[in-house]
Amino acid sequence: SLQADTEAAEAEAQKLYEDFMTESKRNKAVKEKNIKMSTADKATATSKLQEDTADLKSTQDELLAAERYYKKLVPQCIDQGMTWDERVKAREEEIASLKQALSILSSPDIATSA
Repeated sequence: SLQADTEAAEAEAQKLYEDFMTESKRNKAVKEKNIKMSTADKATATSKLQEDTADLKSTQDELLAAERYYKKLVPQCIDQGMTWDERVKAREEEIASLKQALSILSSPDIATSA
């Protein structure tokens, strides 16, 4: 009968529609949960990025200060216009003059005049 076939087809269509709606609601809930999780992950990543950016800036500032200090120290530590041999000779001359001054100060003439 035509009515029975129509009702059966309508019932089948209704069941397919309800199954589709149930599956759609489930998919929507899963996607909304994914959006919430992604939003939370994005917030965490943004926060981490800000912290890392601040750390990078701080580290770059420290590096800049260290490089400035290094540039200030280099002239004091490296090549003051004298070779190693010249520095050794100057040091030996300084030691000799100190010994001579000590012997003069230790001589009996100085000791008796005091």
